[in-house]
Amino acid sequence: MTLSSQSIVRRFAVWTLAAGLAAFSLAAQGQASQTAGAPNAPVVPQRPAQASHFVVVLDAAHGGDDGGGQVGASVGEKTVTLALSVRLRSLLAARGFTVVTTREGNVNLDSDARAQIANHAVAGAAGAACLSLHASQAGAGVHIFVSSLEPASATRFPAWKTAQAAYVARSLKLAGTVNSALEHSSTGGDPGDVNSRPIPATLARASLPGLDSMTCPAVAIEVAPIRDADRKVVTEATDTQYQTQLVEALAAALLAWKTDVETDAKPDSRGGGRLP
Repeated sequence: MTLSSQSIVRRFAVWTLAAGLAAFSLAAQGQASQTAGAPNAPVVPQRPAQASHFVVVLDAAHGGDDGGGQVGASVGEKTVTLALSVRLRSLLAARGFTVVTTREGNVNLDSDARAQIANHAVAGAAGAACLSLHASQAGAGVHIFVSSLEPASATRFPAWKTAQAAYVARSLKLAGTVNSALEHSSTGGDPGDVNSRPIPATLARASLPGLDSMTCPAVAIEVAPIRDADRKVVTEATDTQYQTQLVEALAAALLAWKTDVETDAKPDSRGGGRLP
């Protein structure tokens, strides 16, 4: 049977369309196979989603060639701050926190590097808190410092040296939460024993380069000796029991802070979320 030229053209068009659809189907299957993990499949790196995480950044001050001040008889500040960071990290990890530390050993880090680590860690997180840990032989108890920058509205590209300005209000609230936890940090022992009492705390504002560049609610915690009424040192900042009491209070504060942040993020009766 002889086919007309129009019939041949129609059949050729149908065949071409079918072949095109088959090729498209095979290409889609090949792409799905690669995505499923074929050995030669190209891997596109992606930033892990952190939206469901609450991140705590612990910054142990000093380190490396920078020993900081002397604490107690002959211990460098860098040693005390790292010990506090390690102990607090363990407590927080056991409570389900995502914890990022700026240093795990005796390494040099300048203030910009510390802020960069913190800012990268909290980017995209559902909630965060950044603690810069210090130690001093001066003063008594714990000093809680918040940046002295004036509060400012958040901008898309904040100035590096004043990035904390957009978080000062929340940092002040975080400092209050830490202060409250310290006020309730009694060990339950003999009330006459100064080491059984709550850790005395002092709130203050200060300009700290690393803190001023952090884009998260951030406070500096400086631990000093416990002193009696005559200002005599009764417990050094290097004391293991004192450090245990402190990190437990800080862990309790961060748990309370996390709860507050999550509560503020829940939608209200009108379907909107409350501001933290």
